[in-house]
Amino acid sequence: MRLFDVLVMGLVVAAVVILIRIILGTPLVKRVAADIAESFVSGGLTNTMTECPGSATMYMHDGAAYCCSGKIMSADSAKDTCRPLPNRDSTLTFCTLGPAKVDVPNCLELRAGLMQAEGEKVCPPSLPNFVRGPKGSATEAGRCCYGPANETYDDCTGGEHCNVGDANIFKDPTSCGFLKAQHDDVCPSGFGRLQAKGQGPLADLTLHGCTNSSQNCYSVATLKRLVELGYDVNGLPSCSSH
Repeated sequence: MRLFDVLVMGLVVAAVVILIRIILGTPLVKRVAADIAESFVSGGLTNTMTECPGSATMYMHDGAAYCCSGKIMSADSAKDTCRPLPNRDSTLTFCTLGPAKVDVPNCLELRAGLMQAEGEKVCPPSLPNFVRGPKGSATEAGRCCYGPANETYDDCTGGEHCNVGDANIFKDPTSCGFLKAQHDDVCPSGFGRLQAKGQGPLADLTLHGCTNSSQNCYSVATLKRLVELGYDVNGLPSCSSH
């Protein structure tokens, strides 16, 4: 090989090395590498979601994936790219599908918060951990768990649970709605809790109410729910009169 060829090859190799160093030194590559390293260190790769929660839309900003339920804007900082929609009362969902940042939570962490808030509304205290799976799954309408939820908050990890979504909770005394309503009933002084089969037109229902052994009564909320379902409640005394 001629000396000229050797010199040319050496210059090409040097140029390639310099180019690789320049690429590796760019802010984007450094940031991606740091995020990957952070994921391995913090367990982020096993604690992330692959889709956005609820109605949020996924988008990319500065090399990272974010989810926003509002209006997605062009901005320098990530937190300014997701703005609330005008005239909307719902809480803005904004999170990242990658490792959590200082001012942006990981979507799984946010989903956990949303699940906890929903659980307080629909779950009985004995089964406090709420989960909801994708459409078509057994947990699509929601489920309340005695034990912890799984990592993706779409099912229980085992143990006792109840299902959400039965329109007529009085036909299934094991449903979350029945158990929650039964717990929410406040009985008058001297009355204890009651669970019994209905009579006559209500024979196919299980009713929760209050009793003092000699007489029964039912909460205003229970009577209202029965009326909404089309039942005649004239024979059921209200606890509001005690």
